[in-house]
This record gives sequence, C-alpha cells and structure tokens, in this order.
Amino acid sequence: MVNLSNQNTLYPIHYSLGESSERVIIHQQDDLCITHEHLYQDATPTRFYQQQANTFCFVLKGELYLQQKQEETILKKHQGIWLNAHIVNTATLLSPIVELCLIRFKISDNSTPISPIKKVSSGTVESGLGRNHIKTWPLWQSSSGSISLELYPPRYIETLYYQKAATQYILSLDGMALISDREKHSKKCDNLGKVIPHKVPRAILNPSSESIIVLSVTTSHKTKGRVLLLKKTEPSLS
Repeated sequence: MVNLSNQNTLYPIHYSLGESSERVIIHQQDDLCITHEHLYQDATPTRFYQQQANTFCFVLKGELYLQQKQEETILKKHQGIWLNAHIVNTATLLSPIVELCLIRFKISDNSTPISPIKKVSSGTVESGLGRNHIKTWPLWQSSSGSISLELYPPRYIETLYYQKAATQYILSLDGMALISDREKHSKKCDNLGKVIPHKVPRAILNPSSESIIVLSVTTSHKTKGRVLLLKKTEPSLS
C-alpha cells in the first residue's frame, strides 16, 4: 500500500481501475481517508475490498450487490455499510454506473470487526437536530469520528464556525451547497466534496429555493470542538 499521508501531497490523486473506471484519493491522513470510486459495469463488473481498517462504503450513484463472508445485501443510492477490516468484501455492480465514497477513520481505532452486516440510510436511523438546528441523520458515531446526512432548508445561511481539532469533509448529495470562508468568499462544493482542516472557518449556504442534503464526516475531538465566529454581517447568498 502506498503511503500518502504526507501533508504536502497534492490531492485529488486519480488511479485507473481498468478502462473507464477510476479511484480518486481525495484526502489521506492518519485520522481520515476519503476516497471516491467511479465504476462502470462493462469495465469493472466486480470489485474486491480487503482493507487494513474498517471502511464505510457509501453509495453516491447506482446499485450494487455486496458479500461479506456468508452475509449479503444490496446497496442503493445514499445507503452505506461498513466493510470489515482484513475480510474480503465482494461488490458486484447491478447498474451501468456506480459511484462510491469510501471513508476510513484512524486505523488503530477501527480494527475490531463490526457485525452483523447492516446498511444505514436516512430511512433506517432517526433524525435529530444538529448544529444550528439543522435536521441530521446520524449514520455512524464513535470515538473515531462521525458520519451524518444533513438537510439544509431553502435560502439557508449558516453561522461561520471552525473545529478546534477535528477535520471535516463535506459533500453535496442533492442540490449544490456553497461553502463560505472568513472573508465571506463562497465557492461551490464540487462533486468530490471539500475537506476542511481544523481551525479553518467555514459555513454552509444553500442559495436555492429547494432543500439540499449534504454528507458530513467529522473526525473525533475529545472536547467540545465547534467554535462560532459571530459577526455583525453574515455571508451573503448573492
């Protein structure tokens, strides 16, 4: 396995998986690894996964059939499941195109198998109120970090904040989120998402007239880590 944990590595890094299919490493550090895979059925009908640490597999597009030892399930769009470490996981594409987001937290905290095989989505977990009263579906939460779906209402402007020690990854699923910085510069969150290091101010904006859903991944922090940056003028949607 290639070590890409050097902070100076330029991401994203693209690797071919045969013909049109590819693997894109978006972020790889000791506390968090984010990878996307763009798979085409005619080029890569089946993928085998055997990871050093438990890895959360979230379907961004398409449908696949997954086997872990004697257990099996079908994963559809916006459903996720843990691929246990050191076990061969077999994924067979059931649609012409499948896009996956693979999430791995700190390896030393994620070597114990997670069983039984269980997929999670907004339909299998209860929603609650997250930061700034955003509707949130907690897909996973442990000492290593958290994975959640967040719904932002129309014309929403989030209060600027930063994480004291945690890294955050944000990916738009339905609709297009904008991410604002301290200078109130807003940029679209592209189809590979955005990794935001600790102590870097950010705020999510929804300029559209429809609600949007965002995948949010946050590494662990031992104390209350979110710090609001209150200003007289909030970021603009224009």
